[in-house]
Amino acid sequence: MNKRKAILDERELNTFRRICTSMYIITIIALIGIVSYRDFVLDQPHQQWDDIAMLMSINVIVLIGALLYLNGNVNPFKIKIRYIIAGYGGFLLVGFAFTIFKYAILEGEPVDLAFAFDSLIIILLISGLLVLGWSLLAYFGSRKIEKNIK
Repeated sequence: MNKRKAILDERELNTFRRICTSMYIITIIALIGIVSYRDFVLDQPHQQWDDIAMLMSINVIVLIGALLYLNGNVNPFKIKIRYIIAGYGGFLLVGFAFTIFKYAILEGEPVDLAFAFDSLIIILLISGLLVLGWSLLAYFGSRKIEKNIK
């Protein structure tokens, strides 16, 4: 008779998922710390840590998209437009403030109006694409959940 290994019950699976989630979040935070340390403390050229920064960024983007899709309780068409605009504005403000802070204070480079405007345009485009992609994933996740309920 072929004996199978013990299959985890629901409680053990929940514990395993919590541990994995905690370790994933700790890993992402550690990667952010490593990239920041290499950039601002060690003054390494970005070519030496670009791979870590790209891996970390893709992980966070996919994590947010997966949460929106798999959770399925966020439907962008049922959210008031002012909340979406306020969230997008906050997203822009944080990105723009960090960019100006990084170049003006941490790297000591002169920041003129043309640089600030170019940075704002790039942040607008990238943030817009991220919000659009996440909104689509949230909508499709919401449709999937509604379809499963019916």
